[in-house]
Amino acid sequence: MERRTFLKSTSALFSAGFLGFTAHAQEQKNNTHADQMTQRLSVATLRKLNIAFPSMVVITPTGETVEVQLKPRIIRRYAHSIYVYFEQVKEISIFTLQGESVGKIHLPDSMESIKDFAIDHTLQSVHILEYGKHSITTLDFYGQTVASIGEFGTELMQDLNGPKSLTVDEQSNIHVLTGNDNIIRVYAANGVYVSSYNHIGRNIGHIRQIDGYKVISGVGGKFNDKVTVLSGH
Repeated sequence: MERRTFLKSTSALFSAGFLGFTAHAQEQKNNTHADQMTQRLSVATLRKLNIAFPSMVVITPTGETVEVQLKPRIIRRYAHSIYVYFEQVKEISIFTLQGESVGKIHLPDSMESIKDFAIDHTLQSVHILEYGKHSITTLDFYGQTVASIGEFGTELMQDLNGPKSLTVDEQSNIHVLTGNDNIIRVYAANGVYVSSYNHIGRNIGHIRQIDGYKVISGVGGKFNDKVTVLSGH
């Protein structure tokens, strides 16, 4: 049986750390990312900032109570803030670059597990991809659902089949990478399909995820160690 079968209760145990900007600045220096507005960060960065991870209490088959630390699944920096989605927690936690907790975006109870999210500061919204869904859910910063973008299909270019990563550009367009064809589809903030592009000729192989604001880039390659600026935007 899976561990989550014995889930008893959850508690978010966040606390702020004040290690400073040094660790984050060093990661940026070593990163090949082309866009300074947004960046995907590592778990190691959170640990260097002394950010406390939330935990849950589980009951084992023998009746023991065990506290399990939850893993950060998605970590994204936008300008001067870090946004983190931890597994099993229905919220996105917000921290400063120094590791201080400054807020949360609450997620609807209906959301089970998030595959990716992207923040749009201009429109004060967050776009979310859920596992098992072929559309994007848009929330405001209060956690209220305001729109659903895209729908499942395989015949039209605007159709979504296996979306796996997304980012928002400086015009509030949503770029969505689909896993079945490795094409990036672009939608306006109102949900209207705009265009699509891919990475043919970039010698990167399948793209694992995308990022960017002014410049859209993708990570791929055999060992997920190649970063390339994508065409079409």
